[in-house]
Amino acid sequence: MTRLKITETHSWTVRALRKQERKVKDVTLRQHMAIRLVMEGYLGKEVATMLNLHRQSVSTYISTFNEGVLDLVLERKFPPGKEPYLNEQ
Repeated sequence: MTRLKITETHSWTVRALRKQERKVKDVTLRQHMAIRLVMEGYLGKEVATMLNLHRQSVSTYISTFNEGVLDLVLERKFPPGKEPYLNEQ
């Protein structure tokens, strides 16, 4: 198994990612944290264990980050849900 590497930082530093993590109080933090922990030198398996993720998810986050699709990594997508019965009124 090869070690995960951050090849393109997009001018993000470990410090900037930590600051971003403090702003977002949600589960999506796992994506930010996975990237930051790999930047700090942790193995993909270690990151997956720490964040309770599958190691393939960590690998996907890192490869997406390296490809330059930063918006997909840092953006929260909500799954489509059932239309609510009640409206705002």
